[in-house]
Amino acid sequence: MVNSVGSAFAADDTEVLKIRKGTFAKVMTLDEFSTLTADTEDEVKFINTQDMYVYETNAIPEGTIFYGEIEDVREPVKGKDGALKIYVYKMITPDKKVYKLNAYIYNENDNYIGGRNTPSVYYHRTPHYIQGYRPILQARPLNVYEMGKHTVVKPGAELFVIFEDDVILK
Repeated sequence: MVNSVGSAFAADDTEVLKIRKGTFAKVMTLDEFSTLTADTEDEVKFINTQDMYVYETNAIPEGTIFYGEIEDVREPVKGKDGALKIYVYKMITPDKKVYKLNAYIYNENDNYIGGRNTPSVYYHRTPHYIQGYRPILQARPLNVYEMGKHTVVKPGAELFVIFEDDVILK
């Protein structure tokens, strides 16, 4: 039986909830990890900092632990900082229910944490002449960039998990 708000009920009246693809959950890191020390397939943990509701039902309670693994590590190079991509594969609620997930730690950089461009090391000064005034120098960056730095995520950093598939909660 399905009611008007879209929740489905099984024959024994236990509620089945669905968290839709593309939903965000706010989490906080429990461990420190960085591009300096991390390897692919290292496990990382996150904790849900607030209750997440689907309609009036608490779908993901506060204190839910999300487990992930580092999927990709990009080392720092000239012109770019290091970056990490974290795949989240399960969550365990405080009442010990385990749910499999297909999710990532969200970032606008294709889900990579870090990876910023570094500033130029050298600038070329170009004079601009205005009639009646002294020349004005404009600094144009050259294609020589600083060496990138390692990305470090400290414990307690607030991040977002984005669900890549629908999750059915029972």
